[in-house]
Amino acid sequence: MITPTYSGGFFILWVFIDMNLNENIYRLKELMGVIVEQISEQDKKEMNRLIVQEGDKAKQHFLSLYSKPETIAKFSKRSNVDAVKRFIPTITYNKFSEKSGRNGYVRSNDYDLINLNILNLFQKRGDGYVPKGTKLYNTILHEMAHCIDFKMQALGEKTISSLDGYYDVSGGQDEYVSNDLETFARIQRMREIFGLEPNANGNQIKSKIIDFIRSKRFVFPNVKIADSTNPVGLIFIPPQSKGILSQLWKFYTPIRIDGQKNSDLSALFAKFSSAKDGKVFLNLDAIGKVNISTKALPSS
Repeated sequence: MITPTYSGGFFILWVFIDMNLNENIYRLKELMGVIVEQISEQDKKEMNRLIVQEGDKAKQHFLSLYSKPETIAKFSKRSNVDAVKRFIPTITYNKFSEKSGRNGYVRSNDYDLINLNILNLFQKRGDGYVPKGTKLYNTILHEMAHCIDFKMQALGEKTISSLDGYYDVSGGQDEYVSNDLETFARIQRMREIFGLEPNANGNQIKSKIIDFIRSKRFVFPNVKIADSTNPVGLIFIPPQSKGILSQLWKFYTPIRIDGQKNSDLSALFAKFSSAKDGKVFLNLDAIGKVNISTKALPSS
């Protein structure tokens, strides 16, 4: 039963339902797109421990690799390298719970804080919670790259160049695929996935990808793959393709690396792909130029 009450210029709705109060709250918030899980203090502590553990791995990855001469040489000032290395250990984490597709985010005005969506990154197992595969580490690594990008921009360092793709963006997902900030983070993920050095060119990137294809670590279901030498790249022959960024991103989404999808890689490939005559061309020369221009990291 719903009873309206007028009070001080506002109508107050009193809702009387024969259900447990907590269940009512849960259902109301679920209708608003928010899932609320009953997480004990012990589970929260365990989540924090796992976040810090995976975060420390990412920090060590970035810290050790910023000591590489080929990375240091890309900076305008050596003091800026030292400033970035001092900054990385100060990065902290905040948990939030949201029913959405985003796993995490970093704000440009608060770039020493990584916000992590525990609803997407953890799953219930037994009496506690565990990370969903490698998603927690991958998300922290990606978002930490944004933190570092913002820090370098604050220091006056140009973080990436050679960014032109094939298509003008039209907002929405196209904008997300083309975004420079996201491209910087995706380059870091590509380096780590394929074990690439920061000065790897198109031929070296192609060689790594072909090694992954031959070893069946790189799997692209129902798509034929051909070689291209001028410019250096790979040709993918799908059943059908469209030449806009969001459609190309969807086209690359089925790719699996070691059995897992990787949205960073599929979006990066989409930005530097073109579609013609039923074929999709991935320009690895262009990606190689971006890799060489991007300040950060070779693989550990």
